[in-house]
Amino acid sequence: MARRGWQADLNELRRDTRSGSADLELRATGILQGAVGDSVPAEPDAYRRMLMNLGRQIIAAQPTMAGIFRLVSDLLWAVGDLSTAEAMRLGALTYLDGRYQASQADLEALTGKARQWLGRYPVIMTYSRSEDVREALLAVNERRRQFEVLCSEARPGLEGQVLAYELGAAGVRVTLGVDMALFGWLPQASALVIGADSIAMAGVVNKIGTAALLRAAAERDIPRIVLSTSNRFLPGDYALPPEFRAGEPEEIMPPARSVVVRNPYYELAPLELVSFVLSEEGRLDVPALRARLANLRVYPGLIGREGRGPGSVST
Repeated sequence: MARRGWQADLNELRRDTRSGSADLELRATGILQGAVGDSVPAEPDAYRRMLMNLGRQIIAAQPTMAGIFRLVSDLLWAVGDLSTAEAMRLGALTYLDGRYQASQADLEALTGKARQWLGRYPVIMTYSRSEDVREALLAVNERRRQFEVLCSEARPGLEGQVLAYELGAAGVRVTLGVDMALFGWLPQASALVIGADSIAMAGVVNKIGTAALLRAAAERDIPRIVLSTSNRFLPGDYALPPEFRAGEPEEIMPPARSVVVRNPYYELAPLELVSFVLSEEGRLDVPALRARLANLRVYPGLIGREGRGPGSVST
């Protein structure tokens, strides 16, 4: 059976509105591996431009996913100073081979820090399904048996049900309800813990409804903690798209006369609603986080003119 080309994988990545950030990052890595593996090195500057254009296409496929942007930017930094096209090709493949192991090491370090921080909270509320949050909650459960998680279905994708099943199978005590139930359950929660697809100067990109839940928790002075490995930090000059992708209206209900169905998957929650971010590097309050984002370097050419994101730049 012939191997499917990386272009087909890129088109599928572009259409995907359901997979989590970790899965999307892994698939983007595979696309880069396939494209670089199939490439024929030529003149160094031409090969460098080819990598740049390829990276822009992959970023534009999922422009709200910080891990994909950072993957491309870090790859270009890793090979940008190499003197021959073949050296760039081999360097890119070496970098991509090690990227997954580095990501797993970061997740393990984050899990260790989260075990210490979250172990003090007997009842943790979470929303949607984040690999970072899942691993952290499983780690907390290994140490603390008097521990409960409150979560919701996370419609329309129902990824919250998946999280509840995963945690329950590991022995975590879980209470699952409909999404709106979380607002009524907030008085029971010791902390609200969420993941992130991206963390930018403008805020945290996460599932629709996150901002309202954070705001309600803030009104009750409940700690609001974002768990994220630092590869989901976006540089300060990265411009998120003005509108995030939405799912098909039919996911919510069949077409009906005079009814307009809106089905956004993601939204931007302002950083001011967050108590702190916990990454593999440790705890960052909002001022420290903003300084960290401001210091992130972007490979020249990936950010569009006038602050536009990479998806808006012609290649």
